[in-house]
Amino acid sequence: MCAVGEILFVTVLSAKEDMGKATADGKKPKAVKKMKDPNAPKRAMSAFFIWMNENRDRIKKPGMSVGDVAKAAGIEWAAMTDKSMEWSLIIFAKHKFQQWEKRAEEDKKRYEREIAAYKNKQ
Repeated sequence: MCAVGEILFVTVLSAKEDMGKATADGKKPKAVKKMKDPNAPKRAMSAFFIWMNENRDRIKKPGMSVGDVAKAAGIEWAAMTDKSMEWSLIIFAKHKFQQWEKRAEEDKKRYEREIAAYKNKQ
């Protein structure tokens, strides 16, 4: 077993021992988060996140927090599929949307290939 595997095993074992026990003040202990393997492939991005990476700099204004940028991006993303847009804008938005969906599908296939290779390697 590698060092990372030993650490994970010990962490899970100690967490199982602590399960169900209450602390002195009667509260349950906080759950232990399972360690992520650093060699595992990254998950596939959705079409929204691909679009967000391309448009973040355009949306972001000075003084905006990360949450504000995400909220503005979500509103803009939702507006691209809104039925009240003019037909020319709808056609353009659907074309761009299909582009991001296609890239998300390609990224999903990449992830599936990498995760299969990763599992075969273990």
